[in-house]
Amino acid sequence: MISWDTPPGTREFMGDRWHYAQYHVRPQSVLIVPIGTLWEKDCWWRLQDAMLATARAGYSISIHEVSSANVLSVEAIAMMRWQASMLARDGGVEWLFMVDNDAQLEKDTLLRLLSHDLPVVFPLVNDLEQKYPVEVAPVSDPPLTPGQGVKHVRWAVMSVMLFDVRVFNVLEPTAWRGDDFMFSQALRHLGHRLYVDTNAVVNVVKGPTREGSMEFDAVLAGRRRLWHRLRRERRNRRPPPGFNPQVDDGFVDSSGTYYGVPNPNRNGTKEK
Repeated sequence: MISWDTPPGTREFMGDRWHYAQYHVRPQSVLIVPIGTLWEKDCWWRLQDAMLATARAGYSISIHEVSSANVLSVEAIAMMRWQASMLARDGGVEWLFMVDNDAQLEKDTLLRLLSHDLPVVFPLVNDLEQKYPVEVAPVSDPPLTPGQGVKHVRWAVMSVMLFDVRVFNVLEPTAWRGDDFMFSQALRHLGHRLYVDTNAVVNVVKGPTREGSMEFDAVLAGRRRLWHRLRRERRNRRPPPGFNPQVDDGFVDSSGTYYGVPNPNRNGTKEK
């Protein structure tokens, strides 16, 4: 006998995937792990709206923010990403979605990536800051443009990433160290290809960090600014511009934090 306590309607939701999926208590469950808590403008509410859209499509969605254990360490982000992979494995979810605090997701970003059913897939990142020329700070190799479908790349910038959690069963902790190319190399070593969905474009407020092109004093000054932000800055979790709690989906608590949840009174009608 095989009897897994899966939610009602799972088979209908999964469609053709049901025939080849491994048994799981929460099929197509997703853990979203923001890498950091210093949200840039319009990034938090966009993530919340993407979560709501994905949950409404039938996916099981959880979120767990992680903050830096040591902001002065060059491996701070690597440690946070490794922590995210452990959270996903310990939590028993099927998918892990990592997102940086400067990524402006679209409502369908996560849904688009999940639809491909690939072990490792990123969206196409668009650098709004363009602090460095593309020759110094590219976001992928080879370069990509929107509308090309799903493309196999040598490496891509690690601002937004979707993983099948089983990838981490054999991925070493050291894989997270170093640059984007080295991480892609670690994936290829295990037989995984890295794909980018060029139809899922995500704007990032700040471009890739290229400390190798900076003077040492400038690097230290940047770390100092980050340290002060972590200690003193109020987290930017405001609702989207023009948010109306009477008719729009979403909820804002007493501290001003916006959550992407259904509004039962939206448009004057009750949801089931």
